[in-house]
Amino acid sequence: MDFLEALLRHDREKTNLVIPDIKCFSPKEGDLLRGRDPVALARALVSAGAPALSVVTEEREFHGSVELLKQICAAVDVPVLRKDFVTGPDDLRQTAQAGASAILLMYSTLGRERLHELYREALRLGLTPFVETHTAQELEWAGELGTELVGINNRDILRLERDDGDVSRTAGLIAGAPKGSLVISESSIRNGDEVRLAVSAGAGGALVGTAILQAPDPAEMYRALTAKTGLKVCGLTDSEGIALFEKYAVDILGFVVEYPEDVPWNLTLERARPLIEAARRGGGETAVVAGGGMEKVLSVARALHPDYIQIHHRETLRQSAEIASELKKMGIRAIRSIPTGAQARERMFGTADPVEIVRLIDDSDLYAALFDSRDADNAGAGGGSIDSGAGGDIAGAIKSAKKPVLLGGGITYRNAGEIIRRFGPAYIDVMTGVELSPGKKSEELLRKLVENTRNPHA
Repeated sequence: MDFLEALLRHDREKTNLVIPDIKCFSPKEGDLLRGRDPVALARALVSAGAPALSVVTEEREFHGSVELLKQICAAVDVPVLRKDFVTGPDDLRQTAQAGASAILLMYSTLGRERLHELYREALRLGLTPFVETHTAQELEWAGELGTELVGINNRDILRLERDDGDVSRTAGLIAGAPKGSLVISESSIRNGDEVRLAVSAGAGGALVGTAILQAPDPAEMYRALTAKTGLKVCGLTDSEGIALFEKYAVDILGFVVEYPEDVPWNLTLERARPLIEAARRGGGETAVVAGGGMEKVLSVARALHPDYIQIHHRETLRQSAEIASELKKMGIRAIRSIPTGAQARERMFGTADPVEIVRLIDDSDLYAALFDSRDADNAGAGGGSIDSGAGGDIAGAIKSAKKPVLLGGGITYRNAGEIIRRFGPAYIDVMTGVELSPGKKSEELLRKLVENTRNPHA
């Protein structure tokens, strides 16, 4: 099948389009294979749902080869893109002979005129040209060329992946992409949230290599990257739970720390610090549930510096927004929980209307909203279920929101798919739904939850 056709056929209503990138070595991250067979990895990723693959063949810096390309092309039944520093027609002929369906052409290494010459030659040979850009000028040239498949590299390839570019580059440049082309965000994409950010900015999908190859289970990580709805699991209390969540590529690992109510998941700073550091080393994003006012929340944030702070006590909207502004200066994103009870919402936000509350959060420095049946009043006993219909027009709030909205409360593997189909949240947030006892997570429950979260339409 034609490479572009395979991408266009992907059902992006059900899962986000992700092209796995098979590369043996990264100049920044080092050995990515760690003794594994790249052909077996390619097969596993196709089995996980990849509609196409990319293979890095550059030898000196990335330790690839044309022979590896041939082996992977022969082993899988999906089209394959060759990534290398292509210089002339001989490279194109070699690519076609190896069995690849597409070739990467980079403005940064070829320049405008040379790339356009090779673009036409690739088409003549039956290869799909994947035109890579990194600047607004290069996107303009791609528009003149009329390319149907264009990549925006979030990093400067001339620096061999050693710079700190991220998906914000795609968001900043995509308005200048050729009309009608399929835009793929490339490089420096670490998790499903960043894939979703690229897609929400207007990209048709993403090309991801390092994050997949560094994961304990690359196929599971691939499924996590493609999921429309992310998974946050909260109430971690031990290293066994962290290892389990890394195995299943859970997007956000949550810890309750110094919470001002008596709850069985509560950790001291001393207990939380090594757990959060371990989660960070494993590549997961971390969230800390905290509350009790500005000074208390900020002291926890300074001590642990997680990716997110979930403000989950009785703070008003104004107090929460002020905390969020300070956290933003520290590079920490703030999530504000919203209780299902109308009186509690009125007291905290000045309105009980979920749509209006989300609008107020959109206009603040808060990063995201969390509708949760568990709040400060029932934190230890447990709340009801978010899918019970309580809490007003949550579906309408999610649809109108400009920022991510999470859902939590009573979610298990049994209802996760239904909740995702009904509400379409950015994340579901689960705690007791995967527990054997407070803080002790069940692999069986988590496995079933992951399956139903990442395949809600199955």
